[in-house]
Order: sequence, then structure tokens, then C-alpha cells
Amino acid sequence: MVKPNLKMTEFKRHPVYVGNALHVAHPFYGPKPMYQRAEVPPGGDCNTVGDWAEDANTVWDVTASGVGRVGGNSIIMTQTGAAADSSIYLLLSQPLNLNWAKFVGFWFKGKNGVTYTANDIYLYLFTKKGNYVFANCSRYGDPIGAHVEAGTAVWHYAEVRLEDLIIASGYEDVDLSEVWGLGFCSHALATTETMEVDQIEFYSVGTGKGPARGRIISVPLVDDIHAIQGYGLAWSEMAGRVDLNAQADKAWCGICTANPSRTKVTKAITGGGAGVGDETVHVLDASLYETGKATITDTAASEAVTITAVDRVNKILTVSTGITNSYTLARRPFICMEGNEVGSILVDVMVDGILNVTAAEIVTAGYGAKCEGVGSALTVKELDANEEGAMIGKCMISCADEEDFPILLSANARTA
Repeated sequence: MVKPNLKMTEFKRHPVYVGNALHVAHPFYGPKPMYQRAEVPPGGDCNTVGDWAEDANTVWDVTASGVGRVGGNSIIMTQTGAAADSSIYLLLSQPLNLNWAKFVGFWFKGKNGVTYTANDIYLYLFTKKGNYVFANCSRYGDPIGAHVEAGTAVWHYAEVRLEDLIIASGYEDVDLSEVWGLGFCSHALATTETMEVDQIEFYSVGTGKGPARGRIISVPLVDDIHAIQGYGLAWSEMAGRVDLNAQADKAWCGICTANPSRTKVTKAITGGGAGVGDETVHVLDASLYETGKATITDTAASEAVTITAVDRVNKILTVSTGITNSYTLARRPFICMEGNEVGSILVDVMVDGILNVTAAEIVTAGYGAKCEGVGSALTVKELDANEEGAMIGKCMISCADEEDFPILLSANARTA
């Protein structure tokens, strides 16, 4: 055997040429291999109620439901006394490094007919070993916000973006490289109110209702629209671009897995109130911004602005009028486009795989699903007769109206 004579080069210092080079306008257009890690922490499957501990004041109890959304069990947390801060938490024998994760999500079900207000329940991540009650956590968030449960409670999915969690005072320099546990804090639940939880999961790519588990492509949007995570998308007549899907759209493409222009604000903003405030926004990444409508949001304030200029070199956005609210970095502010930018903004689209969506009616396992609604978070209905061309996937389980449930999404469903 003749040993091949290979000339080695270090391409940090020297260019490497393989055949002919081809330059394209959108180098990431088309299939996009994407790291889609998703992990359930030990005990996060909620199958064993003994994995969970109650706070010492015992006004919020945890019990096993005997039936689960995923698997054979879930946990039920019940307020047994007057509203008070009380925690139920899961401790880990070894810490998890969650610096890779972008989201935490879980299935939940409230009590029949109950209205939950924002801040009724907090979700906590603990990054200090020792005292795990809610007062000694590093970061927390409101996972369900304001929520009205139907007369007969159904399963919903809560997805929390980890970068939006509020970091408790004194823990600002602590990252998620050592997470020793997680927990739920009852902040304002009334006596006898409950929350059922199942399958807590950390993941890297979200759809708005859980982890992305499927093939993702990257395509440009048509002008004057903006896709937000969880929106359904359809192919436009303009070849090679996508638009928001219409009802029962036969040109279905897939679901948006990210807001392409959503990025952090990197410098505090001084609002003017009744006067004129700052007119510039410093951002982490200005590459995916154009002039047009946008929204600035943090955990305490939100407002619409119009971007009039984009400085991609210095990462500064200029807005047309003074910003009203003040935004501090501690409250995790971000800014995102909202719909009338012009240009080939690329968007990541999940075209097939398992996807959690909301039912717009009672659906049956094994039946085909079609889009319902236009330009909003994806909801589906069962496929009617003679609508095969509008099929986007198959229902994996039977469920009730307004319930979140999984479908087997397929870009080729209408021809399968």
C-alpha cells in the first residue's frame, strides 16, 4: 500500500481551497443542521412525588395525580391555606450545567374554571447548594402569567425563555453552570386552588409550546411581514420566500422557531415619560434589523417604537421619537421587529417532526390536522372531507378544544 502524501496547512493562517468556490447571497438558505438538545432533569418527569419537597410552612402541598400528560403520573400542587409565599421544589444530588439551554418548559393544568393572575406562581432555578427555599434562589420567572382555565381543565404548555428570568439581588454574577434544583413558589393562590405539572424539560430550540424536534430550514421572509416564534408559515408565490400562513393554507411550509430580530438591549434606556427620552437603543446584534415597527420589552414595561436608522457596525438602533419607559439591564430588556421591515430577513422554520400546538376544536388521534387562523400562534383543527391538500400533519393523541397537544408535522403531509 502506498502511503498518500498529504500537504497539511493550518487554515487559521492560510486559506484552504477545495475545488471551485461559489458565492451565494444567502449562504444559510435551505436545510439548516441545528443543535436541538432537550433534557428532562432527574425527577423532572414528575413520575415520583417523593422527588419533590414542601416548604416548612406547609400551606402548599404536593401529591401524585395517578395519571400524567407524559407517562403514568404527574404532580398536583394544592394551596391548603391563605395566600402566602410557599415553595415546592426538586433537589438534585449532582448539579446540572444548563449554560447550553435557552428554554425551560412543562405541561400544566389548572383547576376547573379558575382564573389565575400574573405572579400567582413563580418558577425558580437554584444555583446555590444548601438552603433551597425560594428566598435563596438565583433567578425566577412567571411561567403561566394571566391564565383563565376552562370549565373543564385541559393541558397547556408553558415555555419560559431562560434569558428573561429575573436574577435575584446578590446573584447577578451567577450563571447556569451549576443548577442544584428547581421549584415552584405559590405567591398569591387562593385556598384550594391547584396546579398540575408534568414533564419539565430544558431545551435549546423552542417553538413557543415546547422543544423543536424535527428538520429545520432557513428561508427569507417576504417584505412587510415579521414572523414570531410559534407562527405558522406558508410558501409565497414569490419563489423562495415565506409568508404567514392563511387558514387551511395549501402552501404550508412549517412553524417559526425563533423571532429572527429579537435580541438583547445592552445599555440601559432612560425614558422621558411625558417628555423626550433616549432615541437610541444599543443592542447585542443589529444584523437582522431594518427600519420599521418594533417593540421594546422587559419584565416591567413595554412600548412600540419605529426604527428609523440601523447602525450595524456600532450596534445601535435609532428610533423616531423619544422612548417613554426606562429599561434597566437587570430587567432583561430586548427589542424585536413587528412587521413592516423591508428586506430578505431570514427565518428558521421547522418543517417536520413532533410539534405541540393548540386545538381549535375537539380532535381525534390519528386524524389529519389543518391550520386554523391567520398570522398568529399556530392552532389546528381536524381535516374535513376533501381537504387533503391542506393537511399539515397527523394528530398524535385525542384532545379537547383549547388544549395543547402534539401532532406529527410533515411538509409532505398533503401528498403522503
